[in-house]
Amino acid sequence: MVVLGLVALGVPAGIRAAFGRPRSLGRAWLLAGALALAAQALGELSGVSLGVLGDTQLVLAVVAAGIAAATVAIAEGPAKG
Repeated sequence: MVVLGLVALGVPAGIRAAFGRPRSLGRAWLLAGALALAAQALGELSGVSLGVLGDTQLVLAVVAAGIAAATVAIAEGPAKG
């Protein structure tokens, strides 16, 4: 769970550092956290484990956090000014 939490914080922050978006990092973290928890639940329900540390849940969490950051960035629209 700690790794998934770090992924939920790190992916949106990394995307913001690289691209300057999403501007609302708090919203991206909140959505990424929710989607990372959903990824954990889906990984547990599916019972699929590719490795010792639950690589399936980790991959799903990374994808979910990336989707969260992209969703918030798109919802913000273009920069004003």
